[in-house]
Parts: sequence; C-alpha cells; structure tokens
Amino acid sequence: MAPLLGRKPFPLVKPLPGEESLFTIAHTQETFRTREEYEARLERYSERIWTCKSTGSSQLTHKEAWEEEQEVAELLKEEFPAWYEKLVLEMVHHNTASLEKLVDTAWLEIMTKYAVGEECDFEVGKEKMLKVRIVKIHPLEKLDEEATEKKSDGACDSPSSDKENSSQIAQEHQKKEAIVKEDEGRRENISMYDASFPV
Repeated sequence: MAPLLGRKPFPLVKPLPGEESLFTIAHTQETFRTREEYEARLERYSERIWTCKSTGSSQLTHKEAWEEEQEVAELLKEEFPAWYEKLVLEMVHHNTASLEKLVDTAWLEIMTKYAVGEECDFEVGKEKMLKVRIVKIHPLEKLDEEATEKKSDGACDSPSSDKENSSQIAQEHQKKEAIVKEDEGRRENISMYDASFPV
C-alpha cells in the first residue's frame, strides 16, 4: 500500500538483487545503491505533497501518509471482520444508490443480522457465556421478499458479464415457473373447496 501523489499511486523502488543495497528508507524498506538516489527519494518523501489513499488526508509527508494508511488497515481488520465482507460486497455490487444510503443500508444489515462465520457470545443460563461461531443461517423471509429487497432503491439489474446475465435470467425464469405452479395449485384447491361445499 503506497500513498498517492497527485491522486495516483507512487511506485516504490524494486528491491535490489542480492546484497547490493547500501541505503534503505526505513518505513518503505526501499533500497538504493547510491547515496544520491537515496537522498533524492528522501527529499521527495519529506515534501508535504502526499495523500493518504484510505482517508483522503492531504498535504502529508510520505511517512505520515504511509503510517496513516497502516493505521486504517489495522482498524479495518479489527472493526470490520472478514465475515461481513461477502454480505457488504453483495449489497453494493452494481448498486447505484448514493454512498450515504449504501453506508446506512450496510450498517443496518450488519447491526441487525448475523453473518456466517461471525463470532458471538451465547448466553446459557444467567451466568454462563459461550464463544460460538455462526455456521448456518435459516432465513425467515420468503425468497420473493428477499429478491424484492435486493432490487430496492438504486439496485442495478445489469450484471457485468454474459455469464451473470444468463444465470440471472435462468433464476428469474425458475422463480416465475414456481409462482405459476403455486398459483395453479391454489386455484385447484379453491375449485375443489367450492365444489365440496355449495353455498
């Protein structure tokens, strides 16, 4: 992860082969053969022209931006566990809602529902707590309601590949067939009920 220079990632110097390196920049571990190259890079890094890629903070030295990015990466690991990644990525994929709305939706989803792999405290009795991990979630809502929810405000129906398009069309076709069969079954039951009990 490297800080941005003018909104573009600034490439680090590739490591030197073997034991050739004489000068090393401490925070990036970049190595240089000559003192001139080393000092030129250090001078560039000391200028307040760098931007943290993660927070957008600007007018930092390279070292300040680098350290800020490392802090954010650590915070993300602590505050945003891996088990939420799939849930949130599915939510935002092809979504055209505003960033604020996406953040609110993701926060609500994370705070109100469990995720597979999530670690929780399970209370047994009044004083005993067990550490548990969610391995499976049994949905309470019907699939139709879920599909409607996913296509709510800002959701884009346009998958990015032909493979996604064909699988989406096949799934929609299967859902429609299931609904038609269910409706036909209901009609038969209603007709049988009407025939059995004349009014």
